[in-house]
Amino acid sequence: MSVIKRKVLIIGPLPPPYAGPEIVTKNLIGSIELNDIFKVEVLNTTVRKKNSEKGKVGIRIFVAYFLYIFRLLKLLTLDRPMLIFYLPTSATPIGWARDGTTIFLSVLFRRRLAILMQGGHFRFFYDNSNKFFKILLKWLLNRCDRIFVQADRLKFQFEGIVSTDRLKVFYNFISKKFISEFHSHKRNNKSTLNLLFVGHLTTAKGYCDLLKVLPTLTGVQYLIMGSKGNTRNVKFNQSTSESLVYEDPEAIFENYISKNGLETSVKFLGGTVKGEDKLNVFKEADIFVLPSYSEGFSTAILEAMASGLPVIATNVGAAPEIIENGVNGYIVEPGDIDSLSARIQQLIDNEELRMKMGDINSRLCEEKYNTDVVIHDLINELGVLSK
Repeated sequence: MSVIKRKVLIIGPLPPPYAGPEIVTKNLIGSIELNDIFKVEVLNTTVRKKNSEKGKVGIRIFVAYFLYIFRLLKLLTLDRPMLIFYLPTSATPIGWARDGTTIFLSVLFRRRLAILMQGGHFRFFYDNSNKFFKILLKWLLNRCDRIFVQADRLKFQFEGIVSTDRLKVFYNFISKKFISEFHSHKRNNKSTLNLLFVGHLTTAKGYCDLLKVLPTLTGVQYLIMGSKGNTRNVKFNQSTSESLVYEDPEAIFENYISKNGLETSVKFLGGTVKGEDKLNVFKEADIFVLPSYSEGFSTAILEAMASGLPVIATNVGAAPEIIENGVNGYIVEPGDIDSLSARIQQLIDNEELRMKMGDINSRLCEEKYNTDVVIHDLINELGVLSK
């Protein structure tokens, strides 16, 4: 006798483009265990196919919104899922037009609703909204049965907005297949090491700060995996709550790299590196750095950990929860160029430390952040909600 699976509708962005939210959705719906337990339907929210197009408003966005609502209504009335798992990607009033509509329709059709808030700057968005919009946001979020955040330290975003019993942690995760690719990989000491950065080439991701650091270092070159992106929806330094001042990446490159004759020390890999090519980049790297000003739970950091790299990150998002300072990497304050430079040079000069930190990161991914562990916990939560 076959078991009738409970229907779950997963709503979120799918690649392209290849960025953290898109990769999370892709990995989630690809989970064998999740599909074994539930009948999974998917509604793709991706509108822009390039990271550089994100944040731009035009007629295309409004057309996409109405098409999205039509598809959502069709799924709600015809497929009738018991539970909706929604992955919002915006912290702007325009973005919340879709988010709010999704929550409202879920309530209207009496569906259980869980949402995953992946970013780390919702609180700044909320605090800087007008009184009416705050009331609306609070009402909408309190209609959600579960609000997942990507780390315990990100729960603060919803203090005073929703009750703590609605908040749960859903860590980012990495496939066991990705982890296994590095089981037998050995990194040999070289005269020049490779420092890997993965992210949009913007101020918000710390790319400009990284360029400023290179002239202060010895024995290293940069591997840059990323493309120009529009992340101006990130308006605050998540660590200090100060307004973020955007810099021109090309001007920074000219002043710190070109004028110092360091162009050959920077290797741009492009924004879409996949499959075997991506694995080879992580195998070629020796140190991973992401000096960003705002994060949720960075997929790039998790991939670096899984590949056995020591990680240097900033005091934002989930990073301080998964990187223990001095144990499996270093945590510095966003914009602290001197500390960033010192920590990178420390790892350049100490092979034993690099290997030790990388080994710890590999074990952490095996034990805590692999797909089986994280999805198993999520299934338990979704199972309770869909009864």
